[in-house]
Amino acid sequence: MEGKLKKLKNASNEYLLPITVAEAVYVEPTVNLKSRLSDIDTIINSMSGSATYMIDIERWGIVQGLPQKPYTEADYTSADRNIQGINNALAFARESGYNAVVIPRGEYSICYPRSIAMLSNLTFFLNGSTFKVMYDSDRKSPFDNRTTNDYFNFKGNSFVFENVTNAHLVGGRIIGDRTDRSWTNATEEAKMEHTYGVVIGRGSSHCSVSHCAISDYMGDNVSLVSSAFRSLVEFYQGLTVNGLDDKTGQPTTSQNTVITTNIPLPSDVEYSSILIAGAGYTRETNLNVREVDVYFYGENNAYLGVQKRRKIYTPITVPVGARTFRLLFRQEANANKYMQITIVYGDIAHHNVIEHNEIFNGHRGGITGGGSYNVIQHNVIRDNGKNTLKFLDGLPTFYDPTRYAINQEDSFGDNCVIRNNLIYNSNHGILVGCYSVQIENNHIYNVDSTAVNLYSLAHATIRGNFIFNCGSSIGLMTARIENAYVNITGNSIHNGVTILNGSGYQVSVTENNFVDPFIIETARGALYHFKNNYVKYSSAVGTSSVTVDRIEGCTFDSLYPQKEVNFRTLESVNSTFRNIMVNMRTRDELTVRDILVLEGCSFIQSTLNNHVYMTKGKEARVRRSKFEDSFISVGNTNTAGETPSIALDDCDITVRANNSLLIIESNRGYGSIRITDSRIAIHNPSFQHLLRIAAYPASAEVILKRNTLSFAGDGSLDLTYYSNASGVLRFVFADNRTTSNLIIPTVNDSRFVPYDPERKGVSEPSSGYFHLGDIYFNARPVPGSHVGWICTLAGYASNVAWTPGSIYSVGAEVHSNGKVYHSITSGTSGSMPPSHASGNWTDPNGLTWKYIGPRAVFRTFGPIST
Repeated sequence: MEGKLKKLKNASNEYLLPITVAEAVYVEPTVNLKSRLSDIDTIINSMSGSATYMIDIERWGIVQGLPQKPYTEADYTSADRNIQGINNALAFARESGYNAVVIPRGEYSICYPRSIAMLSNLTFFLNGSTFKVMYDSDRKSPFDNRTTNDYFNFKGNSFVFENVTNAHLVGGRIIGDRTDRSWTNATEEAKMEHTYGVVIGRGSSHCSVSHCAISDYMGDNVSLVSSAFRSLVEFYQGLTVNGLDDKTGQPTTSQNTVITTNIPLPSDVEYSSILIAGAGYTRETNLNVREVDVYFYGENNAYLGVQKRRKIYTPITVPVGARTFRLLFRQEANANKYMQITIVYGDIAHHNVIEHNEIFNGHRGGITGGGSYNVIQHNVIRDNGKNTLKFLDGLPTFYDPTRYAINQEDSFGDNCVIRNNLIYNSNHGILVGCYSVQIENNHIYNVDSTAVNLYSLAHATIRGNFIFNCGSSIGLMTARIENAYVNITGNSIHNGVTILNGSGYQVSVTENNFVDPFIIETARGALYHFKNNYVKYSSAVGTSSVTVDRIEGCTFDSLYPQKEVNFRTLESVNSTFRNIMVNMRTRDELTVRDILVLEGCSFIQSTLNNHVYMTKGKEARVRRSKFEDSFISVGNTNTAGETPSIALDDCDITVRANNSLLIIESNRGYGSIRITDSRIAIHNPSFQHLLRIAAYPASAEVILKRNTLSFAGDGSLDLTYYSNASGVLRFVFADNRTTSNLIIPTVNDSRFVPYDPERKGVSEPSSGYFHLGDIYFNARPVPGSHVGWICTLAGYASNVAWTPGSIYSVGAEVHSNGKVYHSITSGTSGSMPPSHASGNWTDPNGLTWKYIGPRAVFRTFGPIST
C-alpha cells in the first residue's frame, strides 16, 4: 500500500487525477478521492514525523481575493466561510497530531462577528498572507443581528486566543475595519472602540503573536485581556467585624479585621487557582491593605487550611477538595464598607508574548496590556491613537484623549514587561496600571502627550529607555497601593517635561540623562530621590525649572553661558552647575521664608542667584563648595521688607576671567552676602572689585570674615571693595588674610566696617539676642575707654527707643518699657507706647506691634588705663 500511494503523486508532489486505485484506497460516497488521499497523506506524514499541515483551501471552502465595495451578501458569506474553513482546518490539524499549520500565501477576506479561534499546542503560520476585514458602516451586514441602524457600531474580533496554551500566530498581514469605514457620521463613528485584531484572554498562557503587521482596528490592534474562565463581581459578601482562627477556620472576636461569609467555588469549570482583583473602571480595590488571608473549606464546611497574606492580582492556589472559602481583610473595622473586589476563578492571561510585529494605525490604540507576566517586545508600534498627526491618513481620531501605543490603564495584572519596542506618533506612549510593570530599553519619540504614564501601581521599573520629543516623558498618578515603589534609572530623556507628582510612591530617579528638559518636577518629601542625573541644555532660550526637594550628585550643564534655570530645591549636595544661572526658588516662596542648603557643590562659569520678586526672602547656606569664574548674586525687585541672603562657609573661590565676584541688584530693601572661612584666589589681572552694583537704587550688605585672599597673577593687584559706594549699606571686611601682592585699599567711609560686628562694635550692641554674661568687645579701644560691654540682663539688643508721632515702616524694631517690639504694619505712632508682653497690639492710630522679648541690658567692663 505504501508503494502504491507514493505513485499517486508526481515529482512536484501534485495528485495525478483521475486515478483508480480501488485495492489501495476506500473511497466513501460523500468524499472525493482527492480529499481522501489528503487525509491519508496527513496521517502518514504525522506518523512519519512531519509536524506541519498545509491547509487545502479548496477542501475547507476557503477562497482567496479581496472583494471591492459595495459589498454583496455573497461577499460577506464568502468571508464568513473563510473563517469557518480556517477554524475547521486548525481543528483537523490538531486532532491529526500536527503542531503547525500553514495557509497558502494569498489575500483572504474576513468579517465580523466570527473570529479565527487559535488552538492549544498549535502554531498557525500565515505565510505572509493578508487577512482583511470587510466592513461597511453605511449598510447592514447580513451577520449583524442588532435591531438598531447604527451600522458603524457593529463589532467583532479577528483572531482570538481563549483558554488555550502554547498557541502561536506567526507571519501575516492583518487589516481591520478602520479604512473600510465611510465616516459619514464622523462624530459618532469616532467614538467606536470595540473591534480588535488579535485578542488573548480567558486564561490563555504561553502563547505568542510574532512577525505580523496588524493595523486599522477601532479598539486595539492587539489586546491582552485580564479575563479568566469566570469572575464574581458585586456579590454578597456578608461582611462582619471578626477574625478567623487559623487552626479551626471559625470566627473569632476582633476589632480590626473584617471577614466574608463562605464564598462558593464553582464546580462546573476546571481551574486550580483564584485571584483577588479590583472592580469598576479603575480595576482598583478599596482595601486598606492590599493583601488578604484566604481560608478554605471542603465538604460539609470542613476546614482545610489558610493561606496568609496573599497579595491582590496574583494567583492563590485552590486546595484539592475545596468547596468554599472566606476572606479576611486586615486593618478594617467597617462591615458596611464596599471593598470593591472581584473574585477571578482560574488564571488570567499570563506568560504570553507579543514580539517582532508592526502594530500601526489603531483608531484608539496599538496594544492593550492586561494579565500577568506577559511580554511586549521588539515591536514597531506607530501611528496609533493619533492626535496632531491625524493628517497622516486623514481619518478622524478617537474622541477621547486617552489614545495610545500601549495601554494597561483599565486592565490589571502583575509584572507586565514592555521592552525593546519602537514607539512613535501616538497621543500617548505607554499607559500602565496595577499591579507591577517593567518598561525597559524602548525608543519612544514624537508622542504628543506622555511617553510613559503610571497609574495605580505597586512597583514599576523604567530603565534604559530613549524618550525623545514627547510632550511629557514620565508621569505619575496616585499609587493607591501601600508601599508603592517606582525606579526610574538609566533613561535618556530629550525635551518636554518630566512631572512626577503622584502621591503614595517612593520614587528613585537616578543615573538618567536629560537633554533640554523644560520642567523636571517631583512631589515633595523624603520619598523622592533625585540622584546622579545629568541634565544638559543645548539652548539658552527660555527659563527651565527643576522642582525637587533634594538634589544629590547631579550635573547641570549648558552649552551656552548663563542658561536660566529656576531651582525649587531645599537641598543640593555634591552637584555641579556649569554655565547655569542658578535661580534659587522654593515651592512655598509666596508664604514661607525657607532656608536652602548647598553642600559640596561646584559652580563653573555660573551664577548662584537669590533674588526676591513678590516672594518671601530666602536664606541660602553654602558649605564646602567650589566656585570657578562664577558670580554670587542677590537682589530684590519691588518687594518691601524682604531680605534675600547667601552665606558661604569653607568654600574655594577661583576667579580667572571675571572682573568681579559679588553682584547686588535691588530696588527695595537690601540683599546680604556673607563669606567666611573661605579661600578666594584671583587670577585675572584686570579684576576690578569684589562687589558690583548691577541696579540702582541698590542696597547691599556684604560680610567677609576670616578668609584667605590671594592674587595668582604677575605683579600685584590693587583690590577695590565695591563699584559704587552709594549702593552699599554695610561692607564688613574683618580678620581676613591676604597675600602681599594683593593691595588692600584704605577706606574712609562709614559704610565700611573693618571689624567683625557680631563680636565688636563702637557702641553697645543694637541687635541680636544676648545671654547673661555675654561679652561684646570695643572695636576701637583707646586709653581711657573700656574693653567692651557685658550683658547683665538677658534679652534682645535694641538701641532705638519708641517715640510718639513717629513714622514707622514694616519691620521697624524699637524698645519701650524694657521690652523689644517689631512693627508688622506701617504708620504713625500715637501717644501710647506698646507695653504688652505677648502677641500683637495695635495702638489707637492703627499701628500694630509684635512683642519680641525683653530688652537686654549692658554695662561697660575692663577700663583701659591712660
